[in-house]
Amino acid sequence: MRTPLVVLPLGALFFLAGCTGKSGDSNEPAGSSDDTAANEGPQPAALAPLSDGECPDFSETGSSKFNSNGQERQVITYWPESRAQGLPVVFVWHPLGGTARNMVTWLDLENYAEDVGAIVVVPNSLDSNPFEWDFWNGGTDDLTMYDDLRTCVSQEFGANLRKVSSTGMSAGALWTTWLSIERGDTLSTILPFSGGTEPVIEYATPASQFPALINYGGDSDTFEGGGATVNFEQTTINFSNELYADDHDVVLCNHNLGHTIPPEGREMMDAWLTTQTYGEPNTVDLAALPDYCMTYDGSLTASQE
Repeated sequence: MRTPLVVLPLGALFFLAGCTGKSGDSNEPAGSSDDTAANEGPQPAALAPLSDGECPDFSETGSSKFNSNGQERQVITYWPESRAQGLPVVFVWHPLGGTARNMVTWLDLENYAEDVGAIVVVPNSLDSNPFEWDFWNGGTDDLTMYDDLRTCVSQEFGANLRKVSSTGMSAGALWTTWLSIERGDTLSTILPFSGGTEPVIEYATPASQFPALINYGGDSDTFEGGGATVNFEQTTINFSNELYADDHDVVLCNHNLGHTIPPEGREMMDAWLTTQTYGEPNTVDLAALPDYCMTYDGSLTASQE
């Protein structure tokens, strides 16, 4: 059943490509928040054991390093001053050529954590391949890092695992797309800015339904480099059609500004990400979103506006 900030510079917002597995065999994770509301209704997948038995240092907000899947990783994390139990979690993924610090600056994520009352997790890629995030080769390292961080914020904060969401730009949005396919049973919602599926990522039905707020920049939303051209109008509309066919609630937003996060991007995050709950339909009224957003009915192709 279906129920009907800044514009980033194009040079900073690059793309990219690809197509699993959870790892880890040490340190069984602690449970999630014992908040009653977090334990009512459909439940997400169980926490994964830590791959290297190590979490980031959460004694202070900001940047920290930890080991995941045998490699040193870096992540920036913010949370409200109250450091309350049962907070939602928002993962934010940077584009090709960008960094976690870029995303913090562009989207004012330190204040966002306080404003919406969420734990904000902003990883850095390994930067060891041309695509930043490793959906192109099976995703093992970055999927394991995601699993580790999800476990860590639950252990440290008693986070609300029914309110774990993902957003990102370009390569980070493609990674969000990939994550929704591979870890759909852990996510309450997604908000990709220029992500999508074919011909870059092969779609598969996610393990759980979730509402999706999907953004793209019209027919000029493209990236060229390294001998490849990606048409993000095409990848976005393909993904929207596939989610719609699988009975997800989809809100599609064409800001028509090309390959960028629109000025309203932060406001869309405010309205959408922490208000959605795992296993439940969309709860956000279109009036809270820009007027170019629509409840999607599966009617578009990549050649249409």
